[in-house]
Amino acid sequence: MSYQLACLSACSAQAGQRRTTTPPANKNDFAFFIAEFLKIMTKNTPRKAKILCVDDDSALLAIYTKYLENTEYESRTAVSAEEGLETAKKFVPDIIISDVVMQGESGLNFCKKIKKLPYLSTSIFIFASGLAVELDDVVKGLDIGADDYFIKPINKKELLAKIRSFLRIKSQRDELVYANKKLSKAFKYLKSYKDENEKKNKALFKEKEMLQNSLKQISLLVKDRERTNKKLELYNKAHQKSFNSVITILSTIIDSKRQYHRGHSKKVSEISIFIAGELKLSKVRIRNIKIAALLHEIGKLSFSDRLTMKNPEKYSQKERNFLYQHPVKGAALLEKFSGFEKIAKIIRHIHENFDGTGVPDGLRGDEIPIGSRIISAAGIFDNLVYRKKNTLASNELERIEEETGTKYDPTVVRFLRKYANLYPADKTDKTKELSVYDLKPGMKLASGIFTASGTKLLPIGSLLTEDSINQIARHSKLGLLVETVFIEEIE
Repeated sequence: MSYQLACLSACSAQAGQRRTTTPPANKNDFAFFIAEFLKIMTKNTPRKAKILCVDDDSALLAIYTKYLENTEYESRTAVSAEEGLETAKKFVPDIIISDVVMQGESGLNFCKKIKKLPYLSTSIFIFASGLAVELDDVVKGLDIGADDYFIKPINKKELLAKIRSFLRIKSQRDELVYANKKLSKAFKYLKSYKDENEKKNKALFKEKEMLQNSLKQISLLVKDRERTNKKLELYNKAHQKSFNSVITILSTIIDSKRQYHRGHSKKVSEISIFIAGELKLSKVRIRNIKIAALLHEIGKLSFSDRLTMKNPEKYSQKERNFLYQHPVKGAALLEKFSGFEKIAKIIRHIHENFDGTGVPDGLRGDEIPIGSRIISAAGIFDNLVYRKKNTLASNELERIEEETGTKYDPTVVRFLRKYANLYPADKTDKTKELSVYDLKPGMKLASGIFTASGTKLLPIGSLLTEDSINQIARHSKLGLLVETVFIEEIE
């Protein structure tokens, strides 16, 4: 411990007084201090204790030097108190042996100055006095901080014994000084911690009060919100009920004006919901498509009863052209009302064609809302199959497939075929859905096969061959086809 403290004292002397008298200002200063300390340890390992001898008698200094050579100590000498002070500042000795009466400044003043220097205050100071020195001077020296004195001359064994003894004392003194500094620093830290903790406790108490008040406010807000939510829930139910009632009334009015097409809107809605479900659309989109299907002919209410009640097969071309704009008129009517905006958009684009040749905006492919594409195919299918008599669904599907990829979306038509297969309009129309991997030569297609872009690969009614099946397999490998097709059942 004494060795380390001695090294620390030496490091402090070289680094300046501020690192000895005050604690490091921050972590960076402390790291620098430790680094310097480690440098001193590395350079001076093992370190010798330092002895400074001060006397204006050169012969006596020579004796001191002789005594201390070839020992475990490092020594310096000075011939005056002034020179001794300067040497001590640089050398930082562990023990100083000084004459009491010297030419120039006295040993007493020299001792006072040494003890005033913080980094030398723990050095052992021994007066070497002659027989002529007054006892009072020796007493004064001890009073101002000297540790011992002896009568000159002193023999080597006695001198080295005193040095060893005082080095032990210095070690204990250094340990005490170091412990006091650490304890003082610890008390300052604890006080600082206590003060800071009290501040934090006061702040926490205030925060706790604020939190309690906030929790009360939140509790009131939650209860208020629950009441509001219940009111909103009741309002939404009432609103939804009213909304559904309006749709029912409108679809009923539309149906009543269609002598030859009663039930059309409801059937189109049923088919559209099926196709939308097969396409994995969200519940909200399916709901909008359902409503749009029920109201897709609302624009015809703006036409005269004479025209709307007329048999569609007897329409003139002029009348057909006139009626062709009913989706635009219906959308313009609905978009004025809140909640119908998306429904109006679906209805507006029902007469758009998949290849971009339709009206009113010439949209193509995925630019056309999916609901519009579904209702377009579902509407024509209902008109051709369910509104007519003595007709086969397979024949009407063949007509629809002729315009698939140009007027109708191939994917939508495929699921339309699936709907017709699951819910046949007549019992004679028998088809089954097979995976492309289960196709065999000789099978007859009940629906055409189209690529994703709308290109017809094989028409409805085609008899499958090895070549055509290989062609289907190649397109399927590239991901250009769906994995199932419809085949006519052979009895």
